[in-house]
Amino acid sequence: MTGVRPASPTTRAAAGEESRRLGHAVLSALSSVVVIALLLAGYAFAPFDRTRSLPAVAQLLVWLIVLVVAVLWQIRAVLRSSHPWLRAVEGAALSVTLLLVPFAATYATLSTGNPATFTQPLSRIDAFYFTMTVFSTVGFGDIAPVTEPARILVTVQMLADLVLIGTIVKVLVGVAQRRRESLGPRRRGTIAG
Repeated sequence: MTGVRPASPTTRAAAGEESRRLGHAVLSALSSVVVIALLLAGYAFAPFDRTRSLPAVAQLLVWLIVLVVAVLWQIRAVLRSSHPWLRAVEGAALSVTLLLVPFAATYATLSTGNPATFTQPLSRIDAFYFTMTVFSTVGFGDIAPVTEPARILVTVQMLADLVLIGTIVKVLVGVAQRRRESLGPRRRGTIAG
């Protein structure tokens, strides 16, 4: 006798359930990565700065509405998730992407319309880089808004970064915490929970 007990049906069922949950969590994380990659690809290849169907500010307002809808969707997903903390992190990453991409697109559109809007004409990469420096509050100074509309837009981004990101993170963390507590003691001890 080796002292090892054969696995009981209950133990196997619990292991199967945990394996299913882990698989679901991995699939959820991968789907978030794919969505963020698609958003960045859309930014890279969409003809938003080559057509004049919508003014830059109108494009930004549409994106901000999409951001609000996406955050509400993420809150709902966290409330239903068996891994609320993982889902909250995914929601925060998606929300940040949905906040940064429209500002970068708007800056690229403004620069295409008037290259003197910033201290240098902005390519899409330059516009995204500038958006990231504003978001991270690094502000290297190599690119700066020159015109008043551009300065107002950058100020709006600064305020949106502070308010929306702080609010989004606080709400998602609060919802994740409530969901984790509602799952009960059986889930509190797990790592991903």
